[in-house]
Amino acid sequence: MTGHKLTENEFRVMKVCLNYGNRQSQLEDNMSNGGVEEAMQELGWNAQQVGGLFASLEKKGYAYPDEDGVNGEPVDILWLTVAGVNEVFDEIESRENQG
Repeated sequence: MTGHKLTENEFRVMKVCLNYGNRQSQLEDNMSNGGVEEAMQELGWNAQQVGGLFASLEKKGYAYPDEDGVNGEPVDILWLTVAGVNEVFDEIESRENQG
């Protein structure tokens, strides 16, 4: 537990990055990623706003950007860290338990 609390928008974007409906499968595969376009669609934001949210998640240790790109071209993908996967599933479970 890092002591950070997710904002609603961070939570929504992190959920977009999930490829599985349960923590164990997600952690075993660790292909937790989402793109800028997906985040823009989810939030109704522009790329600059999404970039700021990605930076916030990186600062909290929940995600990191894909800096390698593909064939020298940047790829606007955000990868969740193990802490990020656990945090988003903690939030999902907390919300399920509340109602």
